[in-house]
Amino acid sequence: MDNVLLSLSEWIKSIIKDTITRLVEIEKDSDHYPDLMDVNTTCDFLGIKYATFSDNYRYLKGFPKELPGKKWSKRAIKEWLSNQI
Repeated sequence: MDNVLLSLSEWIKSIIKDTITRLVEIEKDSDHYPDLMDVNTTCDFLGIKYATFSDNYRYLKGFPKELPGKKWSKRAIKEWLSNQI
């Protein structure tokens, strides 16, 4: 009985791992933006002009902070956007 449960547990773990891997690939390939975006790419990603980004979002409390190299995390911005709804 223990072997059956162990086999079932391993099978479930492999299914979950495969599913997560596929979801990560789908998320990664769902748009053509890099994981770390410069200011122009960030503006394009958000669909706004540089002036709008600088005046309204760049220093907004709660908006993802600028990383070294003047880059923003696409994932952090997506999370921030989902929390705005």
